[in-house]
Amino acid sequence: MKFVKMLTAVAFIVAVSASLALAADKELKGKIKEGSCCAKAKAAGKACAHPCCVEAAKDGKVCEKCNAEKKK
Repeated sequence: MKFVKMLTAVAFIVAVSASLALAADKELKGKIKEGSCCAKAKAAGKACAHPCCVEAAKDGKVCEKCNAEKKK
């Protein structure tokens, strides 16, 4: 019985963690501009290593310098 409870608890924790990770990914998805260093790193399955991007990621944001709106 303990095993079933432990297995249920672990499954619940994994499900909650996965949903939070997906929610965070979707939140930033619209903010990362195509062709930026962040987009290239994300396509490679990595996090951007630029110091400005690392600092912004700590705050849950994207770097405004690297993902700025293009001026027309």
